[in-house]
Amino acid sequence: MKRRIFTQQKGFTLLEISLTVVIGLLMLSLAIPSLRGLFAEQRLRERMEMFEQFVGKAAALARSSRNEVRLRWEEGGVRLVQAEAPMDDLTQPATEGGELFALSKDESLELVRTAARDSKPLMEWSFWREGVREPVEVLYSGPGGSWALRFGALLPEPDVLSVQAK
Repeated sequence: MKRRIFTQQKGFTLLEISLTVVIGLLMLSLAIPSLRGLFAEQRLRERMEMFEQFVGKAAALARSSRNEVRLRWEEGGVRLVQAEAPMDDLTQPATEGGELFALSKDESLELVRTAARDSKPLMEWSFWREGVREPVEVLYSGPGGSWALRFGALLPEPDVLSVQAK
């Protein structure tokens, strides 16, 4: 009569593997919301950088052309317009049809002209030929959250007032 000898095999049981998978999925479900917030904030910062580059184009154009350049708030976004006449001739209107910083339906950009004397100033931001710009605050709101920037008259970089991802 032969005797069978049972030897233990090395490895994991189905219960141990299942428990590990459940714990891993639980940890992943806790991490996903924070990853979404991280990606939303990254998209917000990319949009902010795109607007900063657009502002940089306006400032560079004002210096190189030696004419006033304006960013004009419109229905579908912000348009870069350039005055055709020298700054001394203020009777000349700005040219239409410049580059557009487009906004989708669920995005908005608000211009706060902090140095304006009028109670309801025009929704235009001026860049003068000397490289100086009007100090303003720009507030963005979109599907991923909002940000606010403060642009000084002489400072090349804006102050980031807030970035809030949804």
